[in-house]
Amino acid sequence: MFTGIKKIPLFALVFFLQGCPLWEYLEPPAPAPDGPRGELSEAREVIYSFLHARIAGEPEEELRAYLTSEAWNDYRENGLALQAAGSPGFVACRIQDESVLTDGRFGFTVLMQEVVADPLRAENHTEDLIVSFDEEEYRISSARLLKRTRVRAEEAVLTWEREENGKKRETRLITLTDLPPETEGQRVGREAYSTLILSPLEKGMAFGTRGENGLVALLNWEESGPAAENPFHPVALLPGGAADLLIYSPDGRYLAVETEDQEGSRGIAVYETGGEREEVALDLEEDFPLDLYTLALRRWEPQGKRILIRVDPRREGGEADQGKLGTWSVAIPSGEKEKLLGG
Repeated sequence: MFTGIKKIPLFALVFFLQGCPLWEYLEPPAPAPDGPRGELSEAREVIYSFLHARIAGEPEEELRAYLTSEAWNDYRENGLALQAAGSPGFVACRIQDESVLTDGRFGFTVLMQEVVADPLRAENHTEDLIVSFDEEEYRISSARLLKRTRVRAEEAVLTWEREENGKKRETRLITLTDLPPETEGQRVGREAYSTLILSPLEKGMAFGTRGENGLVALLNWEESGPAAENPFHPVALLPGGAADLLIYSPDGRYLAVETEDQEGSRGIAVYETGGEREEVALDLEEDFPLDLYTLALRRWEPQGKRILIRVDPRREGGEADQGKLGTWSVAIPSGEKEKLLGG
């Protein structure tokens, strides 16, 4: 017959557990540590390094070092573009989203922006990337194309298209003859398009034209895509010149413009994309006179607060100050300049 549970005196329990701390038996064992599983901030640095290497046009073997064999196969087989298809190539990037996954993995949705001069087009590639931390090393272990958005110039017509989830949409945007023949009393160049760039926020685009006075202008639309008619906003008229390269800041607030005039002078200007679309006072031509120097736009820094530019002599053996040659970082909108690399 059941008569209850016999109680064991505490002193007896201590006797039986001599040499062993009592709390080891009264508390559950702590789980064995799994070791470090990486940090989101360090995974983010790997992603930016990978994206900037693609912008810089690093060779394939250098880019493969960021990838596991699985991710390398993803770029070879799944419609992804590890390297740009033409010149000037990848010009900008943006991390759109990031998250901490399980088992030392980190997820990123990134945007790569590409410009190809011939035939003229601009593309936004949206990719899902996973960074894995294993054996004290971060590498990209998976890559997937989410969507590709493109604007192409075919003679006088700009056409927008998007490929997503196996479906394709296409919309005619504008023609050269749709542009105003004059602005502020000056003729607008309408001979051809000089360059294009899509908004990193997928809410419009910027384009340049060639002619007597090259035009820089914006077309804006909603993130879902352009409508039959879209707001047109002139940004700048370039007397005797044209825009060769346009790059939005990652947040879309500014547009950096690399220009070339009929005499071959190359300069850089930055404009606001909202409000009155004013030019930002950077004093670049004052610091680097265009009769002595030629300026090239490299890229925006990730936070969109600085641009990187390259300064070279206009003519070999000229009067350019050798101390000014090299790569500079220029703060936006203050114009503060810092030299990063010598000539």
